[in-house]
Amino acid sequence: MIATTDERTGPASIYWTIAWITTALFVAITLTAHGPSTYRFAILFLAPLLWGMFRGREKLALHPAHFGILAVALLFHNLGAYGLYRTSWEGIEFDGYVHYFFGLAGGLAIARALAFNFELAGWKLWIGALLVILGIGAIHELIEFSSTIILGPEKGMLKLNDGDFFDTQKDLLNNMLGTITALGLYGATRSPANFRAPKLALPSPP
Repeated sequence: MIATTDERTGPASIYWTIAWITTALFVAITLTAHGPSTYRFAILFLAPLLWGMFRGREKLALHPAHFGILAVALLFHNLGAYGLYRTSWEGIEFDGYVHYFFGLAGGLAIARALAFNFELAGWKLWIGALLVILGIGAIHELIEFSSTIILGPEKGMLKLNDGDFFDTQKDLLNNMLGTITALGLYGATRSPANFRAPKLALPSPP
């Protein structure tokens, strides 16, 4: 028993609009960027990721607002093409904000996907969402590590000379904190009556 397509997602035009605007901004950043080449060409994996979420929106029960927040998270990451990963705001590195925001954006989407597809709620939803986001975060850290091995310390995503030996742990911690924030927001905006995914009534047997 699952939710209908209309209940799982919104009008297709909203997703198309978000996807095309985000793609156009990816191109603009690529053309105007002056930072590390690693991020100038990030469009090569960010755009497929964006359109992959677009294509899978019904299976993921991806809300239009969550798709928009995820698109902003991808753009936020792409700002690294302007060298922002070398900066800090209020004593926190730009990288920390990005990982926190990805945890927030991903946490909202994953929480809804788990609720609709597996009818998870309460502590099960929290554990499930945290495991998924931290798993994705760990895979991302492995990709960073692999890029440095393949491309070298200058072009690779993992910078070996920045002196921060706890970079990976900080990234995962920020992912977790963002996800916890998302779960709190998700739970606060859903009443007990509609916390679970809507169900379709099955016809009575003859």
